[in-house]
Amino acid sequence: QALKSATRSAATKSVPARSAPVPPARPAPDATRFTPTASTAGLDTLVAVYPAAARAQARQGFQQLHAAYPQVARQLDLPLDDVASGLASFLAGSYMAYHNSSLDDAAVKPLAAQLRQALSAESSFARMSNADKQGMYDQLVMLGMMLAVTQSQQQQQPDARTVAELREIGKRFLEGLLRVDADRVRLTRAGLRID
Repeated sequence: QALKSATRSAATKSVPARSAPVPPARPAPDATRFTPTASTAGLDTLVAVYPAAARAQARQGFQQLHAAYPQVARQLDLPLDDVASGLASFLAGSYMAYHNSSLDDAAVKPLAAQLRQALSAESSFARMSNADKQGMYDQLVMLGMMLAVTQSQQQQQPDARTVAELREIGKRFLEGLLRVDADRVRLTRAGLRID
């Protein structure tokens, strides 16, 4: 609930299209950060939705995506172990899946800054435990990476069925979090905007 409220808040406080450039993001405030542990709760939650026979393969795939994320975060200039960074990566992956196109890397950092501010203002998010923040982050990172990687693969070897499935998944994720029609969502160098 805190996540949905914060993303809606970030969307309503988005930067207008003709505004001044977004200042560089400050280091993540403590409210959106967590101290990582060896917990696999986020991974376990994702893997549990798969049929029993597919869980080992799903676990391995998600672990690979999670292991690759620090390099992606460095390329995007996002802090690790920060729920706002994970949420920005998830929304970026959902956006890419919905539009079947890549996203300008420069759009993700201002998005993370907007989400960081919105999450930091949510009292229900502030009450979340370190473990809950890590579980949420891990799930967001792995799902965002899965969507972005799969969409990128579709640019190389398109499959109409997969593209349609990705579009539907991206739509559900965007609309589920932002509570607006996915066609109204814009991720730009100024961050998140709802048209």
